[in-house]
Amino acid sequence: MSSGETRPPWDTGDADVNWTGYFLPGTEVLRNRVGATNRDDLADAENDLVEIRVAELREAPELVERTYDLAHLRAVHGFLFQDVYEWAGDLRTVGLEKGGESFCTPIEAGRAVSHVADRIRELDRLRAVNDRDAPGLLAYLYDYVNFAHPFREGNGRAQREFFDQLLSESGRGLAWDLIDKTELHTACHTARANGDLTLLEQMFTTILDDQPAYFYD
Repeated sequence: MSSGETRPPWDTGDADVNWTGYFLPGTEVLRNRVGATNRDDLADAENDLVEIRVAELREAPELVERTYDLAHLRAVHGFLFQDVYEWAGDLRTVGLEKGGESFCTPIEAGRAVSHVADRIRELDRLRAVNDRDAPGLLAYLYDYVNFAHPFREGNGRAQREFFDQLLSESGRGLAWDLIDKTELHTACHTARANGDLTLLEQMFTTILDDQPAYFYD
């Protein structure tokens, strides 16, 4: 950053200032590009705009370089949320927790995703993994990326699209519509809180299919 450039309010070097800096002043609504001043309007706009970008990306997957690492995950997030958040694709500058469970610190998030990237590379983008073993491996990798939680908002949506791209490399897909958000969140929470991947593995057993979301030349 040049000497004359002003830092955004969520990247000041002070954790407490960064936390409030993500919100519209005096509110608990995240700063956004759609003019939303309450959470419901922001959620509605985010859902609509991200769905449009998902359709666009699936139509032209070359818009994001598929390296299956942190740069790739950031590119997915940046593409999906570019119409909603100024910080789309940027790593968060604050700690996060949900349901009393903390995610990686900002500085450690990249390391967790790097471990996932190494495993994906070793397994030839999962082409070396058979359908019997895939659910267990997916549970392991998904748990790591979820623990990283590298973005201030939109982690789940970017993560699911990242894994849709990954599975498409081996001609497979993930039927996310077969489960609801409560099932997904419960499985993720159980994995992180108890170190138990059973529910995540069962989830992937249910949703893994041969209908890829992406088609590559």
